Amino acid sequence: MRRRLLRPTPRMSFPPTPPLPARAPARHAQAEPTVIDSAPFRRRVAPRATPFEPAAIRLLDGPLKERQDIHARHLGAIEPDRLLAPFRAQAGLEPKAERYGGWESRDISGHSLGHYLSALCHLHAATGAACIAPRIAHIVAELAACQAANADGYVLPVNKAAFVALREGRIEATPFSLNGVWVPFYTLHKVLAGLRDAHHLSGSALALVVARGVADWLDATLAPLSAAQLQEMLRCEHGGMNEVLADLAADTGDARYLDLAARAFHHETVLAPMLRGEDRLDGLHGNTQIPKVVGLAREYELTGEPAYHLAATSFWDHVVNHRSYATGGHGESEHFFPPAQFPQRLTPNTCETCNTYNLLKLTGHLFAWEPDAAHMDFVERALINHLAANLGRAPGEFGYFLGLGSVGVKVFSTPFDSWWCCVGTGLENPARYGELLFHHAGSTLWVNQFFAASLDWAARGVRVTLETCFPDDDTVRITVACVAPTVFELKLRHPAWCAAPSLTLNGDPVAIASAPSSYLALEREWHDGDTLVLRLPMSLRLESLPHSEDKIAAVLYGPVLLAAIVPDEPGVPNPAAQRFGEHLAARGKTDAFPPVFVAPDAVALLSGLRPTGRAPLEFASHGVVRPADLVFVPLHRIYEEQYAVYFTRLTAAEWADREGELRAAADSRRALDAATLDWITPGYQQPEVEHAFHSERAEIEDFGGRKGRLARDGGWFSYEVRVDPAAPVALVVTYWGGVWHERAFEVFIDDQSLATQRLLTNRPGDFFERVILIPPALTCGRAKVTVRFQSRSGDVAGALYGLRVMRAAVAPAYDTEPRVVFKAH
Repeated sequence: MRRRLLRPTPRMSFPPTPPLPARAPARHAQAEPTVIDSAPFRRRVAPRATPFEPAAIRLLDGPLKERQDIHARHLGAIEPDRLLAPFRAQAGLEPKAERYGGWESRDISGHSLGHYLSALCHLHAATGAACIAPRIAHIVAELAACQAANADGYVLPVNKAAFVALREGRIEATPFSLNGVWVPFYTLHKVLAGLRDAHHLSGSALALVVARGVADWLDATLAPLSAAQLQEMLRCEHGGMNEVLADLAADTGDARYLDLAARAFHHETVLAPMLRGEDRLDGLHGNTQIPKVVGLAREYELTGEPAYHLAATSFWDHVVNHRSYATGGHGESEHFFPPAQFPQRLTPNTCETCNTYNLLKLTGHLFAWEPDAAHMDFVERALINHLAANLGRAPGEFGYFLGLGSVGVKVFSTPFDSWWCCVGTGLENPARYGELLFHHAGSTLWVNQFFAASLDWAARGVRVTLETCFPDDDTVRITVACVAPTVFELKLRHPAWCAAPSLTLNGDPVAIASAPSSYLALEREWHDGDTLVLRLPMSLRLESLPHSEDKIAAVLYGPVLLAAIVPDEPGVPNPAAQRFGEHLAARGKTDAFPPVFVAPDAVALLSGLRPTGRAPLEFASHGVVRPADLVFVPLHRIYEEQYAVYFTRLTAAEWADREGELRAAADSRRALDAATLDWITPGYQQPEVEHAFHSERAEIEDFGGRKGRLARDGGWFSYEVRVDPAAPVALVVTYWGGVWHERAFEVFIDDQSLATQRLLTNRPGDFFERVILIPPALTCGRAKVTVRFQSRSGDVAGALYGLRVMRAAVAPAYDTEPRVVFKAH
C-alpha cells in the first residue's frame, strides 16, 4: 500500500449566493447575444501541441491538491457582494455589502473582483464543484446591472472622470497613475479577463455581452486620441489589455478589437526592442511588461506576425535563462535589474508572485508553438519552488515577494484585509495548477509534469492516471484505461535534473532513448490496464547564483529547492507567524546570523548533507554550515520558520579569516535596522504608493543600476514617512556623488524648510548619504510627517536614490563620508 503523506482536507463549501432582483434587460447587457461567426479569427498559427480543457484534468492527493483544497475553502469564504460594492457605487446603485479593506478600499479596487471571477471559473472547471456556478452567474449578472446603470457600456469601480479627461486629450500619466487614478487599465484588464473566463470556462453568454459592451465603450473613448497621445497614456501600467482584446476578437469575430489591441495597447518604448529580440529590461517594472508579452503571444496566434513570435520567445529566454533565481522567480523590488547585480540582490523583496503567474501563461503559449521540454522544466521549477512555496497553510494566506535574503521569513496576507495584486493572482494559481500538466496533438499525448493527477482524453476514449507522491517521492505509476485498444504516442518528459530515469511497462523494463530536458516517446497499441512505472532518481546538487563566480549557491534535490531552517534565537520574537494587511509593513527577514557553507569543495559540501530519516526530503547538515549545522527542508514546506536559501561558499581558511568580518557586518545591519523607522526606495511602485507619493514635474531616473526621483523647474515630489512621536529623528538621504552641473534644492518637512542640499561632485563615481536632523518640534506627538523635495525655477531637485528615517541618536554613525549635517534653518 502506498503511504499517504497528506491529511485529507475538508470539502469546499460555498455559502449561498443571495438571489438577484428582477431587472429589465439593458441596452448593453442583453440576456442572450446573437451568434457571431468567428471564423476570420480562428488561430492562424496552428498549434503543435494543444492543452486539454481544464475540466479534463483532476488533481489527486499531493502537494498541489493540498493547496488547491485549502484555497478553494478561501474562495468560498469571500463575499462577492463586498468585491462588487465599488462597482455598484460607481454606477449609482446601492452596494449590497460593505466593501473590503486593504487595496480594495483604494482606487485599484476591482482588480480583485476580476481575479476572483477567473479563480472561480478555473476552480469550477478543475473540480466540477456545482456550488461554484451560481456564484459565477451572480457576479456576471451584477456587472451587467452596473453596465446597464451606466448606460454606455462602462463597468468599472473607477471614477469615469479620469476617462472623460482621457477622451478629451487631457493625459497625466506616470508609471502607475493615469489622470490621478492608480493603474485603471490594469484593473480593466483583470475584469475583462474574468468575463472572458466566465464565457470560456462556464459558458456564460452574458459575460461575452458585458465584455463586448466594455470594449465598445473603450473603443469610443480612445478613438479621438492620436498615436502620440496613446503612447503617453501607455506610460501607465496597463496589464495585458492587448491580450483580452485579442481574445474578444477571436470570440466575436469582430476585427475592431484586434485592431484596438495593436493600435492602443502596444507600448512602443518597451515593445520595440522586444520585437527585435533585444533585452532592454534593466530597470523596468517586471509585472508591467510580462502581460504585454502574453498579449503579443496571443496576437501572434491570430495574425501570424513573425515579430510577435520573436518578441515572446526571446523575452522568455532572457528572463528564464538569464534573469531568474533558483525558485524560477525573478526581479527584486518588482523590477528587473542588470544580471551582474545578482549578488547584491538577495533581499526580502525578490520574486514577486504576479510575475511568475504571468510568465507561466506565456510559457503555455510557447510550448503550444514548439513543444520543448525546457519550457516544462521551467514550469515544474516555478510551480514547486515559487507558486506553491508562496502560499500559507491556512486559507487566505498569500505571499507577495518570496524573499531570498538571509535570514528570511515568509510574509503572508490576512484573509480579507490585504487584496494586493499578488493576492489576486494567488486566488487564481491553485485553481490553475493542472493547466500545463498534459498536452495533445493528433495521436500524441505529452505528460509534462509528474504531479498526482488524472486525465480524461475523451477524443481517444482514454483515461490516464498518475499515482505518485512527487516531488516527495521519485516514482510515478502511470495507468492507462481505455474502452478499446488504442494506438497513440506517449511522450514523458525527461527532466533536466534527472541523469538516468528508468521505466517499466507492465513489469517489463523499457529501454530509454532520451537525454535530460527532452521527451522519451512510447508509441504502441495501448490496452486497458497498461501500467508504466517511471522512476526519476533525485540527487543533491548545488546551483550557483548567476554572476556570483560560484561563491554563492543554493541546494536542490531533484526539482526541489531546499531551505535551511534557522532556529529562533532565545528571547527574540520570530515575526513569521504574523499576517499583514500591508506587505511593506513587514521586513521579510530577521536579525539572525546568515549561515554560510564551509567546505573545501562542492563534493565535500554535498556529502555533508544527509537524509534525516524523519520526513521525505529532509536533510541534516554535518560540519558544512557555520555558525551551526542546520536542517534543510523543501522551501515549499516552510511556513513560520526562519530560513536561508542562498549561502556564501567558503573554505575553512576563508571562514577563519572572515568570521569576525561577517559578524561585524551582521551586527551593523542589525543596528541599522533597529534604528530605522521607515525606508523608501524612490521610483519603485509599491514603496511610493504606500508612502502617499505626490509630485509635480517629477520623473524617475535609472542610473547605476538604481532608481531615483527628481523634479525639474520648480517641480517637487513628496512622501509621507513614519517618525517617532517621542524622540528626535533624522533623515538619511542618498544621492549620486558625480553630479557635474550644480543643483540646489530645498528639503521640507510639511511646509517648513528643513535644509538646502547642493549637489556638485560630492563624491565622484559613487553614491553617498547625507544626514538631516529634524527638529523635535516638527515630530513631537506625531506618527507621520511629509517630506518634500522642492526644485527651484530652472533647476533640478535630486535625483534621490534612497530615503531612510532613523532615530537621531544613531543616524550619524551611518553617514558614509565625513559628516555634513544640515540643520534646520
